[in-house]
Amino acid sequence: MKKNYLFLLLIIVNSFSGFRTFAQTKSIKIKSENFSSKPISELLKEISWKYGYKINFEEKDIPSKSVTIWIENQGLEEFLKMLIKDNNLDLMVNMENANVATLMKKSVFIEQKKENASNKFQLVKSNFNLSGVIKDQFSGETLPFASISVLNSNISSQTNVDGYYTLINVPSDTVELKISYVGYLSKTIRLTPETPTEKLLIELSSDAKALDEVVVTSDKTEMVQANQIVGMIKMTPKNIAKLPNVGEKDPFRAFQLMPGVSASNESSSGLYVRGGTPDQTLVLYDGFTVYNVDHLFGFFSAFNYNAIKDIQLYKGGFDARFGGRISAVAEITGKEGNSKQFNGGVDLSLLSTNAYIETPLGKKFTFLAAARRSYKGPLYTKIFNKFTDQSSTNTNTAGGFGPGGGGFGGRGGFGANNLQSQQKASSYFYDLNTKLTFRPGKKDIIALSIFNGTDNMDNSSTSSFAGFGPFQSAGIDLGTKTNDISQWGNTGASLKWSRQWTPRFYGNSLLSFSNYNSSRDNSRTVSITRNDTLQENRLGRLETNHLNDYSLKTDWEWKVFNNNKIEFGGMLTKNNIKFNYTQNDTTTILNRNDTGVLASVYLQDRIELLNSKLELIPGLRMDHFSVTNKIYTEPRLTFNYKATDRLKIKGGTGVYYQFIKQVNREDITQGNRNFWILANGSSLPVTKSIHNIIGLAYEVKDYLLDVEFYQKVNTGISEYTLRFVPNFTPGAGGPPGSGGPGGGGLSTEETFFNGNETIRGVDILLQKKFGKLTGWLGYTLAEAVRNIAAFSDKPYYSDQDVRHQFKAVGSYSVKKWDLAATWIFSTGRPYTSILGAYDITLLDGTTKSFTNPSDKNANRFINYHRMDVSATYNFKNGSIGMSVFNLYNRTNIWYKRFEVVRENDISVLQTTNVTYLGITPNITLSLRLK
Repeated sequence: MKKNYLFLLLIIVNSFSGFRTFAQTKSIKIKSENFSSKPISELLKEISWKYGYKINFEEKDIPSKSVTIWIENQGLEEFLKMLIKDNNLDLMVNMENANVATLMKKSVFIEQKKENASNKFQLVKSNFNLSGVIKDQFSGETLPFASISVLNSNISSQTNVDGYYTLINVPSDTVELKISYVGYLSKTIRLTPETPTEKLLIELSSDAKALDEVVVTSDKTEMVQANQIVGMIKMTPKNIAKLPNVGEKDPFRAFQLMPGVSASNESSSGLYVRGGTPDQTLVLYDGFTVYNVDHLFGFFSAFNYNAIKDIQLYKGGFDARFGGRISAVAEITGKEGNSKQFNGGVDLSLLSTNAYIETPLGKKFTFLAAARRSYKGPLYTKIFNKFTDQSSTNTNTAGGFGPGGGGFGGRGGFGANNLQSQQKASSYFYDLNTKLTFRPGKKDIIALSIFNGTDNMDNSSTSSFAGFGPFQSAGIDLGTKTNDISQWGNTGASLKWSRQWTPRFYGNSLLSFSNYNSSRDNSRTVSITRNDTLQENRLGRLETNHLNDYSLKTDWEWKVFNNNKIEFGGMLTKNNIKFNYTQNDTTTILNRNDTGVLASVYLQDRIELLNSKLELIPGLRMDHFSVTNKIYTEPRLTFNYKATDRLKIKGGTGVYYQFIKQVNREDITQGNRNFWILANGSSLPVTKSIHNIIGLAYEVKDYLLDVEFYQKVNTGISEYTLRFVPNFTPGAGGPPGSGGPGGGGLSTEETFFNGNETIRGVDILLQKKFGKLTGWLGYTLAEAVRNIAAFSDKPYYSDQDVRHQFKAVGSYSVKKWDLAATWIFSTGRPYTSILGAYDITLLDGTTKSFTNPSDKNANRFINYHRMDVSATYNFKNGSIGMSVFNLYNRTNIWYKRFEVVRENDISVLQTTNVTYLGITPNITLSLRLK
């Protein structure tokens, strides 16, 4: 049997391992060849002679037909694939000599493989689909949104929320794959002919010592990832522990260190994203909506980092999968629990105890539980006293008591020997996360996730007088109870079924419930007992806000081609919201009980063009809101263009609607409050926003420069105030429109005022991504301007307008130590002040005090800045961390409190700066079983 030898080098030398693959012949180009009626064997001989590469074949295996073909600037790999496909051929690569390969018929090839006991030849599959799952090597947790790509090609994919991936048209079964996930070591693996093409398990590790020997790895692991998609920031809780913290390792506080997310509001862990308010950010935890994210007066968030696997923040321009908010999306994926072994841990700090367990239950179940509760340690006491001492004054002045209110207001007259007072503060917070995951087979996942977070603050006090002055002999007893009670929390649960129907088709459906509740009692009850007769009067403010969310949603992904993935789904949500605001037991200021149903569907396509350099994501979301009985259309478009290997240009635009919102209740004297309420389409319009974003990312070696310009135009912005209600005096019965004392409250037209808002800015991030020293510098230049005619006849700056913000974050690892420092600088926020106080004598001869406010947000607080530092020592089963918040004890202003006091029968204005926390140290001990 005569053999012909053609010279054809099929494999380029791999620069790291010396391993050569057929897939790498794509770099060899056949510039221009024209063959007319030429036998295939002769064609191969001529190509091999001209280009100098070697391949073996037997004449009888090569079809005898002639071909006419014109080759113009075509890769050698593409040319050979065409011959293999069209002529029932296959390719064998000699594993002992990578420079030799053999062409033969597929039937002969199969027999050759069976008979070759020495296993010198292996089948090279081409243009096949590869699918599987990516997991954590230690715990077996699936890794959502991890990246996987074929080296030296444009073929890439991303795992879905359950860790599944699919690569279409993999050119050869000897290619190399690169897998990366933020917070983990990147990994490179080689495929072999024995590698399964379906259900391929790939495991990543954050510990270099745990990696097996056959893997080409890197020591590069990012703390955050910010250059993949327009407006997106991604992080895992693994690296949050390296950052300074006040008692808790907080993912939301970590996000506030990124450009575009405000970090100057210590009293809220909510996300003020690009001039938006926290309610404008959709917060999803395992698919259900979380409406409250604050613990301990907002000092840190309600999310336990021990229960979180992955967090993605979209700062704007988010795609059609998400709706119901106009600013941003925070998508949180909870841990499923260790599927390989039992594990547990505990974090002990000066603020709280945080413990978790995770374990497999048999072969198909995993379980995780994480719980956290505060205790009155020195740090908790400091924060509690700081906030409650300042709010105690608020209670005394509420509802007419205090200065100018006709009450006791600090006036004397009681004998000290007769006064008996008692104050017993009770306060705590806790949260609980549990998740049970069931995997009945390779394709299905059923997960039940439950979350509860609650805060209870009670700083009430009681006082009593056994008798005083001329009433002592009359047998009159006077008692007061000052209530200073705040309770708030969120409970949520989701039941999700996911299924990977085929390597190309995935879907999940979710049933969820979420409840937010808040109650504030800032009042004083005065009791007078005379001749065994008790009379009580209650003065002050009572607020309750309850929200229920019942949702059903489904999401589907269909990977049509390697460069085309269609996503579609729908959602049905029913909201019931109750809000009641009462003063002095007799006056109902606002009383609402609203219910609405929102039905949404979406469709979007992820398309790769120009040899995968350009990614387009056009999408459309449509909503029907039962309250207005209208359909709202939300077109979306984002793009990413890879101009060079280092430079990426990205952008996005879209329309966004919000039907449930947290309205700001203006309180100039004591600080603003807010509450959730449902839009009605008229006096409370549906909020609309149009996003426009353009930016670029430039990456070289270990550094990234990311710049994004953005604009948001919002309409239907609502605020609530009582300052325009005529003749309204708390405690004087029902104001106009209330229906008399204790009526149904003021009309929305009298108290809600609407307008529009324009936000513009630029976010700049310079990041050192890898190495012992990592971190970033962030800068934001922004402007947020509102126009609500009731407040001003000209545009004014929004409450959250901050002109300049600069952030510096650094982390250094040396041996077993992690050292970190952050510094934040922010120009002052705007506020409305009280310019002065004056008295007016009424017709009945009495005198009433009035105040004169400034123009809306015409003033600014002083600049905000602080530095936090931390040092963490890591040992085998845990770590001990020390941190200092506000290292140089900067005095930063939270808000200004204005009070009118009487001096010499004249009303005088007093102004007090209510400040944030000063220098605060903390120690955290973390222990793990494994």
